[in-house]
Amino acid sequence: MQRKRLLIVVSAAIAIVAVAAFAVLWIGARTQLARGVVAGWIAEASGLPATVEKLRLGFLPRPSVDIDGIAIAQPPGFSGKPMLEIGRLRLSLPWSSVFDMTQLDAVEISDATARLAVGADGVSNWSKLFPAATPGTEKAPSLAWSIDDFGLERGIIDYRDEAANSSWQLAAITFDAHDLAPAKDFPMELRLGGVFGPNTINYAMNGTGRIDLDAGRIDGSLLDFRGWVGGEPLPLAGIELTGALRQASYELRNGLATLDAGRFNLAGIPGTFDGMLDFDEPELVAALRLATEPFAPRAPAVSLGQPLPLTKDPAAFAMLQIAVVAETNGGVLRLDPVTGRLDDTNFEARIEPDKRRVRANLDRIDLNRYVAPEVKGLRKTKATLEAFVAQLAEFDIDAEIRIDEAMVAGAKLRDTLVRVERNGEHTP
Repeated sequence: MQRKRLLIVVSAAIAIVAVAAFAVLWIGARTQLARGVVAGWIAEASGLPATVEKLRLGFLPRPSVDIDGIAIAQPPGFSGKPMLEIGRLRLSLPWSSVFDMTQLDAVEISDATARLAVGADGVSNWSKLFPAATPGTEKAPSLAWSIDDFGLERGIIDYRDEAANSSWQLAAITFDAHDLAPAKDFPMELRLGGVFGPNTINYAMNGTGRIDLDAGRIDGSLLDFRGWVGGEPLPLAGIELTGALRQASYELRNGLATLDAGRFNLAGIPGTFDGMLDFDEPELVAALRLATEPFAPRAPAVSLGQPLPLTKDPAAFAMLQIAVVAETNGGVLRLDPVTGRLDDTNFEARIEPDKRRVRANLDRIDLNRYVAPEVKGLRKTKATLEAFVAQLAEFDIDAEIRIDEAMVAGAKLRDTLVRVERNGEHTP
């Protein structure tokens, strides 16, 4: 009997101590000291000053940590609002992982804003994140972590580039993933909207993700995406964009992202793409290879806000196929080379979109087909050339087009050079 009473007393004492410990932790989490400790951990991990507004602990039905008002400051040389703000971060874990925090039932993030910036000197603020390892320091052993459910809602990425004088924003970002663990595939879904100057996008993607910190890679595979693009000069309702990507990878060590075996359909234009983006450079370096299947360009041109002009031959612009390499370096976008086929004409070109500059070579073309139907005097070579150049000038571009053989009225012209200037003056 005494032993039984002793067990009851001991059990009660343990319970009282446990409740007291939980109460101390619960109350202590609300103190400035506890918030300072957590902010210190975040600052040590990020390499930048950090603050925390609120900290709460929960114990039923499972342990949880709520951190409100996380802010990571801008690095030296950058001003304005914090580089990263998180309205709320909630971590839920099983009792078996309460001391090591490596196995989490759920991670929930809401109202997070990342302000990415590139200064006038080409240096980015994110390059100041995460302190560099001291030479000779041994790599820490990998942890066997896992997250059953990961969720982000109402996320924002705000990007400003003073060097290139550009900006864009992604908003309403929602991301869901399940069964995350090192070097293992997990299902994921992403939704977001975006603003790029006068244009907007609405975008959704789902597929499979993989995080391998030992290899320094983050991968996505079998990705399907869908959405629309709108804004000037596009119609208000926007145009549809659908497609898929077999593989997307990001290498943490060198900031290199690759896209492999992508396909798309934009406003009825089908095609394929792959490419590379280098985020480790002071300014974004990218190369995208894109090729379309043959398509009739008049309907997509209307969707993209630049209808093609009416032509003497209704069958003109019946078929177009394009292959292009798009490269950006030093804030400048170049399309070089651009190759393809327009009706019966093969062409190659290089384009500088920011200057609206086009340099092109055509093998042979019947110009009589492409002039406006109301143009008179098509039997005269000069009149036909002037009418053709006048229609090109409507696109407000600086163009220099060389034609190996041009059929004009009743004549064949070889090695013809056509110039179009942006100020409206043009000389055949």
